[in-house]
Amino acid sequence: MLIRPAVPGAAPTVPDPVRRVAIGQAAIGFVINSIGAALVMLARDLGREPEALAGLAASFGAGLLLVGAAGPVLLRRGAGSVIRLAALVTAAGAAVLATGPTAAVAATGAVLLGTGSAGVVLATPALLAGPTAAAQLCVVNAIASVCGMLGPLAIGVLDLGFGHGRLALLLAVPPLLVLAVLATAAPPAPAAERVASGGPRLRRVALAWGAVVLGVSIEFCFAIWAAARLQQTGLGAGTAASVAVAFLVGMAATRFAAPALIGRGVPVVPLGCVLVVAGTVGVALPGTAAVVAGLVVAGIGTAVFYPVTVARLVGLPGLSVAHGTSLGAVASGTAITVAPVALAALGAAVDLRAAYLIAVLPLAVALMVATRTRRDRRTPSRG
Repeated sequence: MLIRPAVPGAAPTVPDPVRRVAIGQAAIGFVINSIGAALVMLARDLGREPEALAGLAASFGAGLLLVGAAGPVLLRRGAGSVIRLAALVTAAGAAVLATGPTAAVAATGAVLLGTGSAGVVLATPALLAGPTAAAQLCVVNAIASVCGMLGPLAIGVLDLGFGHGRLALLLAVPPLLVLAVLATAAPPAPAAERVASGGPRLRRVALAWGAVVLGVSIEFCFAIWAAARLQQTGLGAGTAASVAVAFLVGMAATRFAAPALIGRGVPVVPLGCVLVVAGTVGVALPGTAAVVAGLVVAGIGTAVFYPVTVARLVGLPGLSVAHGTSLGAVASGTAITVAPVALAALGAAVDLRAAYLIAVLPLAVALMVATRTRRDRRTPSRG
């Protein structure tokens, strides 16, 4: 798993927090990356357009905002306690969203799913904080991406075979329950340190926070609306949901390779921005083949954005782990709440092809600028 041995010459080991986080990230990757496909199915079941249900896609972001704001308080009981409760709430949300017969019931499931998943996201950087945080976050996020591939595929296959694709979300419930049973309380997070106002430290926090917002915004523009964009090329709902996994394929492969690149000091985020620009152009082209190729390239570019930018934020000098992870959750929540909904609004005003160009390209350029102006961008352990 590319985790370095604790003792030189010893066999590589996977720390217990990484195992625990990997289970949570696997389940979260499955359900969160299934939201876009599930929305396509729900819209069809209700006889509505997918863009009309964009608010459900924002539930994960809303949960992150809520949980992130309460992060320092929640983490006082230990990141392990947070991830245990979060697993139970996520399992309940997945079950309700999978079986909800109306938009209101499905919305309740989406809120539970978003809030529970947010708890897992909050606890993960706290459990992995340290000099190798970026590399370890890449690994557990790679596992999430691999399982994320299975979500849309399972929804598509189940829908093609039985006409009830959303039921595939129930597959995430057993591992979430296992995580809730196995999770043990972690040591309480350190008390939050106050960041000096008006000085360079505040500017660095703001820049690092903004980089997380930009990176997550780009990722979720593709993750949520890839299936809808593919449907526009003439694919059926089930097929589009399955083919949308192309984005996750690019992400997963790159996240497994990212620790080696980070260790060599490769500027992975600026390089990823270049690939995202190329991928976005592909997604905006007519024809299914061009869109699929664009999704793969965009996935490769986007892969490092979240783990590297969050590791940088949490690792800033003078910022406690509890405060850093909470800020990271709020940043992710801001992005996930705003970006997919804004893309849907643009898509309704023009079309989804043009919306990708209008929304994603400026985000990629802004993230490149923010990353290249960071003083610590050459730190190998943080990418």
